[in-house]
Amino acid sequence: MARAGIREIAALAGVSEATVDRVLHGRPNVRPGTAERVLRAAADCRYLSPAELARLERRDRKRLTVLLPKSANPFIRGLNRELREWAQRRDRGARIHSYLLDAMNPETTARSLRRLGRTSDAMAFFGVDHPDVRDEVDRLVDQGKLVLTLISDITGSRRHGCIGIDNLAAGRTAAFLLANGSRGEAGRLAVVAATRQYRAHVERELGFQELIQRDHPHLSFAGTLEGQDDSWTNMQMTQSLLEEHPDLCGIYNVGGSSEGIGMALRRTGRMGRVRLIGHGYGPDTRRMLEEGTMMAVLTQRNETLMEVLLDQLHASAPPPPLPMQIIFPTNLPRG
Repeated sequence: MARAGIREIAALAGVSEATVDRVLHGRPNVRPGTAERVLRAAADCRYLSPAELARLERRDRKRLTVLLPKSANPFIRGLNRELREWAQRRDRGARIHSYLLDAMNPETTARSLRRLGRTSDAMAFFGVDHPDVRDEVDRLVDQGKLVLTLISDITGSRRHGCIGIDNLAAGRTAAFLLANGSRGEAGRLAVVAATRQYRAHVERELGFQELIQRDHPHLSFAGTLEGQDDSWTNMQMTQSLLEEHPDLCGIYNVGGSSEGIGMALRRTGRMGRVRLIGHGYGPDTRRMLEEGTMMAVLTQRNETLMEVLLDQLHASAPPPPLPMQIIFPTNLPRG
């Protein structure tokens, strides 16, 4: 009698052949109950020997530690919450632990990488681009740890990959949208960042300035503000910016906490006249899109980020950039 194959196991377990393949190879992104059903079906079909079944059921999971900024940025707080909830549902292949830290402090980031790296198989983090952080990343790689950067990369490090969108392309996209919204009229544009120590924020600003300077000479720059991803600080800085530049026609927030910028626009009566583009889709930016405070939000699907993160535990090559989503008031996701 011919040995059962993937197709028969999939039919018996009531899942796709791709799911069977993931379970049999110990890859992540399969619910624990589904994985158990697939393994039982494989055993019933005599595809797996008792020893193979026991090995897969006992399979030690890698410990993945994720470090995210402890800031007022609603998007990052939401990402951390989603990661923890998602880890409970899709935990096969890894034990995921996440921590919030003062990611703008390079000493704190380096110390956290060193301390938590001792008991982790893999580290993924969002932190400032600093030599102390780079050196700690390289030490972890030398110790055989998998190290990944999230959203923002570290210059010159030997990390295994960066999981995030193409930040230069994001900046060019924001410039394209704001410039076309100006309809050829002269005006000023401003950039708001958390800190220029985040490489992602620098790259977004560079892409933005590159396209404006090259293709839209009628637009000039009012400067870049660093608000530490704090809503109150963003609001105060934006109010001062609006008072200083009455010809301001657009703001690109390369970081988070866009609601502070929106508060300033509403308070000064400039909402709608000064177009705002930002990053990180969540309840706050959704409200701003609905009320017309924001023109667009550049983001990525968080679940895709998390799936790629777990896939990297078993991948042999770094991931490509994540697909970038552009959300307008006209294509708001349901819910």
